[in-house]
Amino acid sequence: MPNPMPATTRPLRGTTHDTAELLLVDLATARYAPGDSLDVDTIVREHRVTPGEVHLALFELRRMKVVVRAPFSGAHVVVWHRRFNEVLLRDLVRMISVASTKATSLEDVPEPGVRRPACTAHGLALPADVAHFLDLARAIVQVLSPAARQHVVDDLLLPLEILCSARAVAVHDMRPALGETVRGAIVDLMEAAAHYGDWAQLPGLASDYVTALGVDEPPVRPVD
Repeated sequence: MPNPMPATTRPLRGTTHDTAELLLVDLATARYAPGDSLDVDTIVREHRVTPGEVHLALFELRRMKVVVRAPFSGAHVVVWHRRFNEVLLRDLVRMISVASTKATSLEDVPEPGVRRPACTAHGLALPADVAHFLDLARAIVQVLSPAARQHVVDDLLLPLEILCSARAVAVHDMRPALGETVRGAIVDLMEAAAHYGDWAQLPGLASDYVTALGVDEPPVRPVD
């Protein structure tokens, strides 16, 4: 079972985007569990933000599909769980597949701005191969339309940068199926294919990587 941690707090009020990040950190550190309702007043008190910022952040989390709104009560309920990162990663693979049809070279793609993963601002860190994969995905999707690119950045990369952190992996027992060396080698192959214009290889390699990063579940024992 995850070991719940107290919600992170900050001394100063931040932006709506920061509020969404703080709630993602709460999910990553097991402050909330699947099925929990997110209480606006509690979030306002713990993170020193306004109710308006919380409501907008909850809208962002719904767009990321990690939170849903209950049909009758209107409560925001956590649906993210230890296997849900694979859903986000599969969506990212789908967007990489769309980008791969552009058949270009990474050398010809405008580089995204230099940035640190969102998790680092909250004292979390990504495994090296995950950081490399997400950075590479960010570069690959630069060939997409502005709207599609923004969807990838806001709804896929942002939550993955926090929910794939080493802390989240440890707290939620999300041990990957394959080790970091193998995963890193797959990402290196992706980068080589992207640089040399062999973009047809990207969807398959990205899918292999997601499989390697997926949770290594123990075998299911038959019920007597």
